[in-house]
Amino acid sequence: MKIRIILVLALLVVTSKEIIAQSKAITFQTNGLHSLVTRNPFEKFIGEWTLKDDSWTHNWGGQTETIKIQNHHTISTQINTANSLFSIIDGPQPNGHIFWSYNPATKVVDHLSSFGELRAGVGQGSVSIDGDVNLKIKFEGEPKDTYRIYDYKWLSSNEYHMKSVQYDSNDAPTGLFYEGNFIRLPNTAVALRNEIEAILSVLDNNTISVEEQLEVYADDVIHMAPGSEVNVGIEALGIYLTEQRQYGKSKMQHEIIEIEEFDDIVLMRGQVTGTFYPKNETPPVAFRTKNLFVFSTKEGVLRIKKVIYNTSPLP
Repeated sequence: MKIRIILVLALLVVTSKEIIAQSKAITFQTNGLHSLVTRNPFEKFIGEWTLKDDSWTHNWGGQTETIKIQNHHTISTQINTANSLFSIIDGPQPNGHIFWSYNPATKVVDHLSSFGELRAGVGQGSVSIDGDVNLKIKFEGEPKDTYRIYDYKWLSSNEYHMKSVQYDSNDAPTGLFYEGNFIRLPNTAVALRNEIEAILSVLDNNTISVEEQLEVYADDVIHMAPGSEVNVGIEALGIYLTEQRQYGKSKMQHEIIEIEEFDDIVLMRGQVTGTFYPKNETPPVAFRTKNLFVFSTKEGVLRIKKVIYNTSPLP
């Protein structure tokens, strides 16, 4: 299965007017070994990140200052072993790349990086059982025999602090450093799924009013149920749902099968399993349906735009 990776670590000094310049992509085969992630010593770094409050503090030889770096974006992932973390920097210039490789026999982390045309870094370090990383790195473009100590310390599962301190040939700090806190960005696919699941939970809730259920639909909704006329618009759908409640109540559970996103339109294919409890003395009736939902976004809120469903055979 091919996986697209973009990893950005912009440990840079830029003005707030500079923006992300480009995107880089790498494709590779994992051969289905997704369980490797859980054994990766860099597992906590895997995900999307940005600078907390766009805040960055540094000293490059003058006064220490804190500036704003906007549009920092990091997507971190392993390659195809449990001992790797790869970075492609696509943010404020200079862009570059970072690669970490862990040797499970020696417990050593090897570091390779390159930024811009000259700033190549080589070094080694360690990773703790908690995921903290400490590295000693020498850079081209910095004074001879100097090096930097990098400390990546986890503040929570969704935030880490990174600090780079320069040392001279006598192992004394030169006073040059940079640092910042990085916070995890929500996975957009996971966030979208969670939003849809929240909408479906409203449809499954048989204790709320029809008016409350209608809040998850767009005003111009198209609703197509088996054996019924098409309900066009929120008012027609409200009448239909009210009539359905006169016959009984359904206890049901929506299930997402697949989601596809196209700009402001989201398609979801799913199914429902449930039981209908009639108001008369007839026994409850089990049912299954298959469905197709179209969601649209209006003013940042996802709503059901169209839905069609029909019955499926019971297992």
